[in-house]
Amino acid sequence: MADTPGLPAFLETSANGAPPGALADYQTAVAGYTAAGAHETIQRIVTALNRISKRLDSYYREQFSELNLQRGDWGVLAELALHGPDGSSTPSRLADITGVSPSTMTHRLDQLVERGLVQRAPDPENRTRMKVRLTRAGLELFRKSVVDADVTEGDVLSALDHNEQEQLASLLEKVLVSQPPRRRHFPST
Repeated sequence: MADTPGLPAFLETSANGAPPGALADYQTAVAGYTAAGAHETIQRIVTALNRISKRLDSYYREQFSELNLQRGDWGVLAELALHGPDGSSTPSRLADITGVSPSTMTHRLDQLVERGLVQRAPDPENRTRMKVRLTRAGLELFRKSVVDADVTEGDVLSALDHNEQEQLASLLEKVLVSQPPRRRHFPST
C-alpha cells in the first residue's frame, strides 16, 4: 500500500520498505473496504477504532480474569460506582443497563454479595424493592481496576502527545454526541 493517496507518510512503510504485521493487516483491511466502494478516510478511522478497541478488550479480559471478575460483574461495579444515585441501584435497573435478564442479575448479585463486593438491602422508600450498593471492598476493587487500566490505556495512546490526545478526545466526543447513524436499507433482489 506504499504511496497510497491519503495515508500519512508514517503509515506507508517501515524502514525496510515493508509495513509491520499489524500495520500491514490494517492497511490491507482499509484497502479492501475502499476497493469495495467505501470512503478511505472513514474506513481508516473505523478500522483503527475497531482494532484499538480489540486491543483494549484483550487487556480487559486479562485484567478481569486476574481479578476473578466476569465482564458482567464489572458492569455492575461500574454502574454502582459511577451512576447510581446515592451509590445504589435496583436489581432490575442493573439488569436493564447490563443487558441481562432479571434472573441472571439475581445470580450475579448473589455471587458479588458472597465475595463482599456489593450489599443488598430493602429500599427504605419502598420495602417491596431491594437496593444494591457497593461495599468498601467493591469500591476499592473498582478504583484499583480503573487505576491499573489507566496505565494500559495511556500506553495505547502514548504515540500521541498531550495536545493530540486532547484533540482526539474532543473529536471523538463530537462524534459521540452527534445523531445516531440512519440505517441504510437496500432493495430486495
